[in-house]
Amino acid sequence: MRFSKMFYSLVFTSLLILSSAVQAAVTTDYTFGELLTGYNGAPANADFATLQATDNSNGIWNFTLTINNALFSTFGNDAFIGSMSFDFSPDPINKNLKTTFLDSNVGGVTSVGLTSGTGNSGLSDIDFGTKFGQGAGNRLSQNDFVSWNVAGLQFDSLLADMYVHVQGGPNGGSAKYTPATTVPEPGTFAMVLAGLGLIGFTVRRRKSNSFA
Repeated sequence: MRFSKMFYSLVFTSLLILSSAVQAAVTTDYTFGELLTGYNGAPANADFATLQATDNSNGIWNFTLTINNALFSTFGNDAFIGSMSFDFSPDPINKNLKTTFLDSNVGGVTSVGLTSGTGNSGLSDIDFGTKFGQGAGNRLSQNDFVSWNVAGLQFDSLLADMYVHVQGGPNGGSAKYTPATTVPEPGTFAMVLAGLGLIGFTVRRRKSNSFA
C-alpha cells in the first residue's frame, strides 16, 4: 500500500511536468530558404535567414528574423527582405491581429506593418518595406535582425505556408522562400523527457520490487 501511494504520487507529479511542458512557451527555429517562386535563375536552395518563433500559449507569438552573411553572396549586394507572410489563425472572438515592434539593429526602425489577407491565398503580410523607410540603409538586409510579436491569435495557432520575400536581386528580380528546416528548441524536449523519465524510472522500480 505504501509503495502504491508513492507510485501514484510520482505519476501525478510526472503528469504535472508534462502538462506544464504543453502549456509553456514553445520556441522553434526556421531556416529559410527553399525556393517557392522567383526570377529566372533564383537558387533553389539558399540558407540566408533564420526565424525564431515562440508560441507563448496565450494567443501571442514572438518572432525574431535574422539575416545571415549569405544574402549578398546569393542574391547580390542590393538584396533585402521586403516582407514575410504567414497563415495566421485569428481568435474567432477578437479577429483584429495586432503587431508590436520589439527590437532591430536597423537604425531608425521603430515599427513593422501587418496587413491581413494580402499575401498568397489570403496570408497575412508582415511588412519590412514601408515601415523600414525607403533608403537602402533602412532596409532589412545582410546581418540585420528584427523582432516583433503578433497578438490576437487562436491559442492552437500553427505557422503554415509562410515565406520571406527577397527583393533587390539581379536586374531587380525578387523571389519567395519557404523554410528549408525546422528545429524545436531543446528546452521543450527537456521538460517532456523529464516527465517520461520519471514515469519510466517508477515503473522499473516497481517491477524490481515485485521480484524481490
